[in-house]
Amino acid sequence: MSQTQAQRLLTRRGTTATLFDALPEVKSLESFDSIPASSVTWSTDGQLLAAVSADQVSIICFGAAQKDSILKLPQIVAVAFSPGSTLLQTFQRPLKEAGNADKNLKLLDLESGETVVQLYQKGMSKESWPALQLTSSEALLAHMVNNTINIYKTRAFAEGVQYKLPLKNVGGFGLSPAADTAKLKLAAWVPEGKGAPGFVGIWDVNSLGKSQDAPAPLARRSFFRANSVRLYWNSTGTALLAITAADVDVTNQSYYGEQKIHYLAADGTNDCLVPNLKDGPIHDAQWSPDGCFFIVVAGFMPAKTVLFDAKCKPVFDLGTGPYNIIKWNPQGRFLALCGFGNLPGDITFLDKKADGKCKVISQVRNDVAVTCDWAPDGRHFLTATVAPRLNVDNGYQIWRYTGEKILDKREDKGLMEASWQPAPAGIYPDLPQSPRAQASSAGRASTSAAPPQKQGVTAHPVHHLSAYLVTANGPGGKLGVARGRALPPGAAPPDTKAASKNSKRRSKKKGSGAGADDATTPDDAPEPHTNGTSSSG
Repeated sequence: MSQTQAQRLLTRRGTTATLFDALPEVKSLESFDSIPASSVTWSTDGQLLAAVSADQVSIICFGAAQKDSILKLPQIVAVAFSPGSTLLQTFQRPLKEAGNADKNLKLLDLESGETVVQLYQKGMSKESWPALQLTSSEALLAHMVNNTINIYKTRAFAEGVQYKLPLKNVGGFGLSPAADTAKLKLAAWVPEGKGAPGFVGIWDVNSLGKSQDAPAPLARRSFFRANSVRLYWNSTGTALLAITAADVDVTNQSYYGEQKIHYLAADGTNDCLVPNLKDGPIHDAQWSPDGCFFIVVAGFMPAKTVLFDAKCKPVFDLGTGPYNIIKWNPQGRFLALCGFGNLPGDITFLDKKADGKCKVISQVRNDVAVTCDWAPDGRHFLTATVAPRLNVDNGYQIWRYTGEKILDKREDKGLMEASWQPAPAGIYPDLPQSPRAQASSAGRASTSAAPPQKQGVTAHPVHHLSAYLVTANGPGGKLGVARGRALPPGAAPPDTKAASKNSKRRSKKKGSGAGADDATTPDDAPEPHTNGTSSSG
């Protein structure tokens, strides 16, 4: 696939989805113009699409050797593809009259249509789906039941449990993405109870047996005041981030509770609270695709954004701003900092260098955006305004990483979803900024950070985003930025030319001996501004 090959968008309105070419030009695809779907799920490589509708799942294949199929599944609720796209996991709403006999959680072979695994599960949640977690090679799968995590052979499920991790009151788990089962790790968390702290642990799967005794974990991190945990492995399986959350903030600083983010090295050499963050909620945390860096947006608004290496050492401090979402492009070179929801809608595109230094490329604003994502080529960015989050101003936009808006599609209402069709890994190369974009961004920002010893820190240079902001009239329209300084959300950049003219006018009137009644007052003329701050005339 070349850089000029079409990249496709999927949009969904109500119970109908549409797939079409979006780049390099918009072009309809007649065979995908009306797909029955109340929800859709892509395989990782984008070669399969599962469209869920009433009592059935339509599998649409884009590979040359594959054929479309329809699976009749009454009361279907959710589906998920396996890492290798050979299996489909399904969850159907259980029948009350059937009880445990209703095997409503299934793993289906997409080629043969056979049921590989079938289990009973009472319920499911978005946070815990998929309920069956498979290894990257699909050789093993893990399933959590009361007080235990069981691991089976995927293709020999009838042989029973191969590994078992007994943990009383276990709340969740996550398998590392290691393809080699000899290096496979299992992370799990347990909530606090009866005065004992909760904890997150990492175990070597090959050290587990079938007994009722759990071996000592390779790494463990304890915590209080948390009733839910989200686990994020890096792509190499060497480190884990755990975001803990409590419904109630005992300090009464946040209506939305309290969050903390913990770091654990898989080999047990390091576990800690992620440092250098601002007090307040954890808005987002994302590993880079290669697993060598992660970035965190945290704190009360304006939130602070910090880039760390894989050993949890701060690499760059991007300062504070109205952001709550992080998106790495698939190649891991560019990233987008976004502020959606009740924030102004600012989007900052940055170029992360190999050593972790970040440079602002451009800034844009979409004050009604709800969702966003990078295109497979890593050089275009999608923003969308969708229901039910917003039922007006629905539509979607495509931006270049340099800030140009190249598509703006507005709809009256009813847009439920807009997303890219994924592409297989390695199809689109990792390309640096184009020379023109690089020259433009170099003109806006400094390329170096002050030495650590001059900033009062002992290691790692600290990058401040405010030093790299584009001008108020930069790409994409006006932003809350003036002369490198962030303004309050919604504030208009100062009109420095008008202020200068008014200052000269007042000076001229004073010099000509004008009376007090003729003098210009602050009520009818603004004071002059210097570097974004006012000064008296």
